[in-house]
Amino acid sequence: VCRARVVPLFPVYDGQTHRLTVLVRPPMDDLLDADDTTIARRMNEEVEVFVKPHTEQYTWILKLLKTRKPGEIEPYKRKELFPKK
Repeated sequence: VCRARVVPLFPVYDGQTHRLTVLVRPPMDDLLDADDTTIARRMNEEVEVFVKPHTEQYTWILKLLKTRKPGEIEPYKRKELFPKK
């Protein structure tokens, strides 16, 4: 729609160090002239590239990206995550 370049990235959380590493792949320039089916397939392929070596990370990504019903609280916008000081 907007013709922007799509740059795949995937956050990997390390439970021992409590740090995120953001993995970045090259822009998906093959999407510029692609139809919706091709775009969806290519994006899923990129997700698979990231998830295969980090399968334990996939569940929290699904939780983050899940479509919610109107009025349902976003999982990472809960007030208890950001207490007022």
